[in-house]
Amino acid sequence: MLALLALVALLTGLLAMPLAAPAGAATDLALGKAASADSSQSGRPAPLANDGDTATRWCAADGGTGHWWQVDLGSAAALSGTEVRWEFARSYQYHVSVSGDGSTWTRVADRTASTATAQVRSDTFAATARYVRITVTGLAASTWASIADVKVFGTGTGTPPGPAPDPALRSKCTGTSPITCHFDVPPGNYDVTVVLGDASAAGVTGVQAEARRTVLPAVSTAAGSFARYSFTLNVRQPEGQPTGQGGTGTPGLDLVLSGTAPKLDGIGLAPASGPVLYLAGDSTVCDQPAAPYTGWGQQLPQYFKLGLSVADYGDSGESSGSFLSNSALFPTMKPLIKSGDTVLIQFGHNDKSTTASAFSSNLTSLVTQVRSRGGVPVLVTPPVRRLFDSNGKLTSTALHVNGVGVDLPATMRQVATAQNAPLIDLTARSKALVEGLGPSASARIYLTAATDGVTDNTHFSAYGANEMAKLVLQSMRDLNLSPVSYLR
Repeated sequence: MLALLALVALLTGLLAMPLAAPAGAATDLALGKAASADSSQSGRPAPLANDGDTATRWCAADGGTGHWWQVDLGSAAALSGTEVRWEFARSYQYHVSVSGDGSTWTRVADRTASTATAQVRSDTFAATARYVRITVTGLAASTWASIADVKVFGTGTGTPPGPAPDPALRSKCTGTSPITCHFDVPPGNYDVTVVLGDASAAGVTGVQAEARRTVLPAVSTAAGSFARYSFTLNVRQPEGQPTGQGGTGTPGLDLVLSGTAPKLDGIGLAPASGPVLYLAGDSTVCDQPAAPYTGWGQQLPQYFKLGLSVADYGDSGESSGSFLSNSALFPTMKPLIKSGDTVLIQFGHNDKSTTASAFSSNLTSLVTQVRSRGGVPVLVTPPVRRLFDSNGKLTSTALHVNGVGVDLPATMRQVATAQNAPLIDLTARSKALVEGLGPSASARIYLTAATDGVTDNTHFSAYGANEMAKLVLQSMRDLNLSPVSYLR
């Protein structure tokens, strides 16, 4: 108890310490801020242009010109320029405008006559504003207005979100490539801030936490440029699979910053008390301790901003029944669920001989018990296996018709209807993805001997797990589940 009180006192003191950035440093003020657009293609909303992930993008709803994207910085700031990364290295004509109130706009950069084909365009200017808008006035043939990343540089006013970085915590990080950080904190949820960049060298830095959870994809920073990111992490012991399969890890919070040139300027840490997104599932969901195996739950944290943590209680080999009965699994997770927490429940891979009535009963029990804690249960049908027939279609085994003839996804859909519970049909979504790619191209989603040293048509590569995570996220958006408000 005394150790815990000392930790809290230390972290509370650190919160009062200001962010110290080297003189002349440029900070990305747009990262994670509220974004909007005049139109958006389905699945490519405005916030994907300033989420720090260049693999995601905003796209206008059609191929016309005149479309705009804008960001609300939250308060007026002294601005020095923008950097726009378009979807392609093609000709885009556009202008940059700023506003203090969101209604009266001043043009500060004009590329409406540009014929350049660079994918990344940087514009420098001096202005004080709260809103920044990119308006597309011209497009190359067969090109839509589509932005992978927008950075707005300048000096913000007010207090940035997340705990303030401090040298006392930075000193607990060692190495240069990768950079590893360890903090002796008890199990719980924590807000973390990282400031990436270096005063004199360019950097490319990604962040993983605990058992290989991706919390930040690779971020590029120019020499003298700094980018601040904040997120919320779940810390538990074991840090990976709850039964300890593959190792229990090290007590406390561990971060690994890697990439072609990882750069860490500062780090902050504080206890968190916000909502939690719980995951209940098997090896396709869980925090896999060792590469190349990757659960889709390991890829979810990177898509959520400060305020919501992902607690992955998935465990290899578990069925709907074993998850209910194993003391390290649902009996441990259930007491932690708070009112309003969302719980994603995926089973089927290991219910190979489970009858329809038993599967239905197990799922109903999980739904009922989550609700008894005030949580919101969401049933998730299992992702398909990569097993094709001679016609290029997935087999019944791939679609989770088990050894006793039970169509497990269909049974789960029936339970969702009977219990009036939200359903993410990951079986249907992953079937469309895998069959659409075909037997050859879909191999990348799973594990192959050539790339991974093992052939496995059930478990995912890091790439495949991320693709599954994106399917889950799209369903969460479609259902308007509460964690959607925390998406970057």
